[in-house]
Amino acid sequence: MTTFQLVLLAFAGIMGWRAWTAFGTARAGHERWTRGLGATQTGVAELVGMADAVRSDLDPGAFRKVVALAGTVEPVPDGDGDGSRPAGLTGTPSVWFRVLEVRLSRGNKGETERQTVGDRRWDRPFRLRDGDATVIVDPRDARVEVRAAEQRQDAHEPDPSDRWDFGVFRMLDPTLSHERTEWRIEPGSRLTVIGQARISGDDVRLAAAPEQPLTLTSTDRSEHLEAGRRNSGSAMRGAVGYGAGALLVLVLVVLL
Repeated sequence: MTTFQLVLLAFAGIMGWRAWTAFGTARAGHERWTRGLGATQTGVAELVGMADAVRSDLDPGAFRKVVALAGTVEPVPDGDGDGSRPAGLTGTPSVWFRVLEVRLSRGNKGETERQTVGDRRWDRPFRLRDGDATVIVDPRDARVEVRAAEQRQDAHEPDPSDRWDFGVFRMLDPTLSHERTEWRIEPGSRLTVIGQARISGDDVRLAAAPEQPLTLTSTDRSEHLEAGRRNSGSAMRGAVGYGAGALLVLVLVVLL
């Protein structure tokens, strides 16, 4: 086998790997879309009414219903305060936040490389209110789809102690800047919750389960489903394209 054929095989392997990862993304997106499509669109008051009927007539543990609810976020007070916490980047009171820190550095060929150096999350159960009715939402392990609320990029100030000496050669810190992005769910914000509802004491509670993921999104259910359908379709087209390319390269290797 010639060197050129080996290069083609390596290229085919890369394309095959890209096809496989794109297919995995498409499959996961399709599963989320299917779950969202199967969720019952209902109001918070209607869900609480159904739970009350089950609580009085049947075993509360038998109540399992996958629903899509929309309402306003309210923190649940605790011993430390009102149940919210300052978000990590801006200090905005939140019931859930995520702060991602990425280091931008100069690569060997002058290109900009990105490396995640921090990913901090915090969450606390909150109430979702619609009128006089409320349910408890536990955002732990949920898939949260909200727009980035804040992004900051800080120029990197080189520290003389960050240099390494190798005889006459000296390597300087290649860091260019740090980029910090914050996502958050604030009290008073409008939220759509898609997941399994259960009875928990006097409340109805929605939380992630092994076979029933929980999704929190700032869009309504129809927009969420349409975005999921588009993303899944785009990933599947990418998988087909990479797969076809890998197959063509393999055929070329055989014919050479």
